[in-house]
Amino acid sequence: MEKSKFIYKKDTYNAYDAQQIVFEACKYKSEITIESGTKRGNAKSIIGLISMKFVKGDEFTVYAEGADCRQAARGLADFISKLN
Repeated sequence: MEKSKFIYKKDTYNAYDAQQIVFEACKYKSEITIESGTKRGNAKSIIGLISMKFVKGDEFTVYAEGADCRQAARGLADFISKLN
């Protein structure tokens, strides 16, 4: 299992953002979960991500387990932290 942290920097969060995260997560073979406090969601599930309600300044952890877990955790955390 691999993990990577990021801070959400966007002022807003909507279904389009969740969709972009799912598309990026699906590029990896690993199981990927995003977590912050009591919020937890499957990075490959748009419903799971929409319900998380990312808020600017919140710290999140990406957990990945599988063949490409190191690339998945780091890659997805970097992708989300750079969303515009």
